[in-house]
Amino acid sequence: MRSNLPRAVRHLRRQRGWRQQDLANHAGSSRHVVSRVERGLIRRVSLGRIDALVEALGASVDITVRWQGERLDRLMDRVHAATQERAAASLRSLGWLTAVELSFNHYGDRGRVDVLAYHAATGCVLVGEVKSAIGDVQETLGRIDVKLRLGRSLAASAGWPDVRGVLPALIVTESRTARRVIASHPTLFARFSTKGRSATAWLRGPKLPPPTGLLWFVPLPDAHGVRTDQPSRARA
Repeated sequence: MRSNLPRAVRHLRRQRGWRQQDLANHAGSSRHVVSRVERGLIRRVSLGRIDALVEALGASVDITVRWQGERLDRLMDRVHAATQERAAASLRSLGWLTAVELSFNHYGDRGRVDVLAYHAATGCVLVGEVKSAIGDVQETLGRIDVKLRLGRSLAASAGWPDVRGVLPALIVTESRTARRVIASHPTLFARFSTKGRSATAWLRGPKLPPPTGLLWFVPLPDAHGVRTDQPSRARA
């Protein structure tokens, strides 16, 4: 495992004038753990302990996974795009108007909405965040909150009038891993009151008021040329 972690921890510790024991005390760890990290022997050191050491030094840990050069980024982009395309197509087949990759710049809030959808009969607007994999949960939910606040103005920019309800939707590529991450954070994901098959059912027949949030798992067929984990038999 290639990493600048050992050198970075040693350099930042010495910059503060700390001994290894000083760093251990500030991080609530042991000198033995600090020594192992600085020697690069980190395979048996938990990520939590490493994070505590680095945080005590006023820094942060950023984990990057590499696979065959740039191919991992291209693969993840392809999975994201396939999920986005399939979600938008499914919504259109259910009578929703859709817009994808809608950019916004509103008083310092900048970004783009993966999938924006409008159901004319009810006036419901769906603000969808597509995730091929769930990493930083707090960051993901924070981005959804920003877009939710702008739901009505985003609908207006797409030419959709008479908005009577806006709901956030987390659109996730179906996989055992994604379901496991979501299941391990029940409090954070509690805002998504309609999940799994119930989410699909609501999209077929939306009603007012909309749910507090939609958690929608989108499976990718082999036709997309993208391999994802097989879905679990358990349904949310």
